[in-house]
Amino acid sequence: MLTESRTGRIRRTITSASRPRGARAAATLLTAALVSAFVVAGPAAASATTAVAHTHPAWATATADQGAAAASTTLTPTVFYAGQDAAGMTAYAQAVSTPTSPLYRRYLTPAEYRARFGATAAQVKAVRFWLTGAGLKITSTNAAGVTVTGTAPAIQKAFGVTLRRYKVRGETYVAPAADAQVPTAVAGDVGPITGLTTMPVVARSAGLVGQVTTSIAKGVTGTKATVSKGSNGAAFLGPARCSSYYGQVKDVTDPPFNGKHNPYVLCGYVPSQLRGAYGVTRTGLTGKGATVAVVGVYGSPTMITDANRHAENHGDKPFREGQYTETVTPEQWTDLSRCGGVESWAAEESLDVEAVQAMAPDANVHYYGANTCRDTGFFQVFETINETHGADIVSNSWGGLIYRTTGDVDQPAIAEYNRLFAQGAIEGISYQFSSGNCGAEDPATLCGLVSESSTPQAGFPSSSPWVTAVGGTSLAIGAHNQALWSTAWGNDAWGLQDDAWVSGGWLFGGGGGTSAAFGRPYYQKGVVPDDLATTLPNGTKVDRPMRVAPDVSMPADPFTAFMAGKTLTLSDGSTEYVETDIGGTSLACPLFAGLQADAIQAQGGTGIGWANPALYARAGGPAFTDLTAKGAGARAAGVLAATQNTPTITVTFGDDRLLKAGRGYDNATGLGTPSPYYLRSYHIR
Repeated sequence: MLTESRTGRIRRTITSASRPRGARAAATLLTAALVSAFVVAGPAAASATTAVAHTHPAWATATADQGAAAASTTLTPTVFYAGQDAAGMTAYAQAVSTPTSPLYRRYLTPAEYRARFGATAAQVKAVRFWLTGAGLKITSTNAAGVTVTGTAPAIQKAFGVTLRRYKVRGETYVAPAADAQVPTAVAGDVGPITGLTTMPVVARSAGLVGQVTTSIAKGVTGTKATVSKGSNGAAFLGPARCSSYYGQVKDVTDPPFNGKHNPYVLCGYVPSQLRGAYGVTRTGLTGKGATVAVVGVYGSPTMITDANRHAENHGDKPFREGQYTETVTPEQWTDLSRCGGVESWAAEESLDVEAVQAMAPDANVHYYGANTCRDTGFFQVFETINETHGADIVSNSWGGLIYRTTGDVDQPAIAEYNRLFAQGAIEGISYQFSSGNCGAEDPATLCGLVSESSTPQAGFPSSSPWVTAVGGTSLAIGAHNQALWSTAWGNDAWGLQDDAWVSGGWLFGGGGGTSAAFGRPYYQKGVVPDDLATTLPNGTKVDRPMRVAPDVSMPADPFTAFMAGKTLTLSDGSTEYVETDIGGTSLACPLFAGLQADAIQAQGGTGIGWANPALYARAGGPAFTDLTAKGAGARAAGVLAATQNTPTITVTFGDDRLLKAGRGYDNATGLGTPSPYYLRSYHIR
């Protein structure tokens, strides 16, 4: 059990679209091992159907009932196959990823995975026969399951439900009045079922955070960034005054803050600075031979030219022929308005690709653009990556919340995500996620309120025990590309008013916290303090230890940011390649992915796979820099110069509100940030 108890040619491809009772049904759901909250319960033995738990959402209550769904209502559910040997799958995923196991790194190919743990031909035939026999139309199918569509009468017949309309926060959605019922004859072939409601649970990018308002990143001052020319000749969209390295230029015109004049915030670090700070430069590693998948939604039409311009502007090589590829299908894009539009995700893509390239300039990078920000889009992408072994590392700068004011995330969807991540582990594919930019997502904060969080919590999928959650740090890099200090990312603002510094409150910080959904994974035992693992972010004590995030942390603070580049339409209507300073765990995740690509090269090209067991085996050693609340960064400050419309703002570092940095593992930075020794720990001995 997991728990205790265009220089490069762009390749565009079209992608296709807790257990039941009874001996046969007992093998149905691998989720007893993959997610503690997902259970399938069977009916009395005499019944001809078996209930599938959690297909009736908790938000579909009697008080919210608005009557029967219209007969014309169309749903597109997905029925995932049960597969084989759920317990064995969990055990193998753990063994192949644990350094002390004799099966360590004995990864299976996709074909070997399917033969051993995937759906059998009989399961596929039985499920398809049941669904088509009930009058539903198959719209897509892959190795994981089958997606069908039908109007309300057909859905009700096939799944043994009554569809009703429910009003939630002013919006009306359709959902089953009770859990779905599947024929007992196929109950052992059926895994999670998703899509039986019309509530659009969507993911958002982890968020690009800027120092001031730009067309790419939301700012903190409400003013627009100034457009100037950087030293490399590119247009720079950012603060009027900033430092190229930490401490380069100090603000000596405004009153001292905490007794001293502080440096202006960073213009944005360039790739060579980050490689130097993390010890990459001295190793000579470049990520050669490794493949990093960057997963987002939709796609940027200027990605390859922007990435190459960015690299050349900062002294690096552009992508070589074939080094960068992408899988995007614009003709299949849906939910554009609900998902925030193409441009918002294109900005995320630019940051992610350039951050990977910065840390691992010779790694292969493959961008996968989901056709929607709903679960179905990501399921399709992850299934494609797993079935083709499309990458060694999968970087995801997006996520959501399990507990939402508009309705909690469906447990079947969580189960399928975890199955996909476990399959990746077995095949030697590492999934990692940004932990978020709103600390513990406290609804009492503005960002927690906007994200519709119903309680302080860790994000998802970043809190899945099967992924590496990457949190955020503030990083000071000196004049010689050396790391001066790091601290937990969390900023407080102070505005200058009548020559006095007035508190502007907390702005944002790296995500994390103790999960209420997942029990403590075995690799965290003995590393994560029991008191932390049994205390939820809202202060509630729980009876058993739970999963705590993040696992590791990388630079995310927008005031010690990364200088990313993208082609934009400026306010005067012109189109130009522009560089701007961007932070957020949207940056931290791909930076760590690039570092992991270097580690793969260091260990001779063997994939790292599910990274967490090996990461926690390094806990307390020289591979990580432990970040505490008493380090130099927690006493530092940066200055955002005054503009025509706003006063000077001073920001302080190290305050992540409910998440606290401390000695050893903590819920603000996890194991800490990789030290310059980190890559050495992967060298072949």
